[in-house]
Amino acid sequence: MPLSVIQDLVDRFELEPVRRNAKVGLLDGESEEREILVLRGDFDTVKAAEKYMFEALDQRIARWERNERSDRYREMYDRNADERRRMVKERIAEKKEELSL
Repeated sequence: MPLSVIQDLVDRFELEPVRRNAKVGLLDGESEEREILVLRGDFDTVKAAEKYMFEALDQRIARWERNERSDRYREMYDRNADERRRMVKERIAEKKEELSL
């Protein structure tokens, strides 16, 4: 779970984060003891937070699948590409002048 979602749950639903050790089942059928984070609150609040958590996670996954971030960076890169090309050409011209002196 992304840390920002956990923080949002704690803040929005006023849940109490508590660390504890618990046996966790592994994919190979075995289990091991690990420290887990539990968010405590009254039942109705915890159920509302659970619903919110899964909705937030679904939104994150949808963004990752759309690769929205890389699309934004590509747009920014394309917008700034002409300026960067101009700067590189200027630097090359300056270096050529320095070398010819």
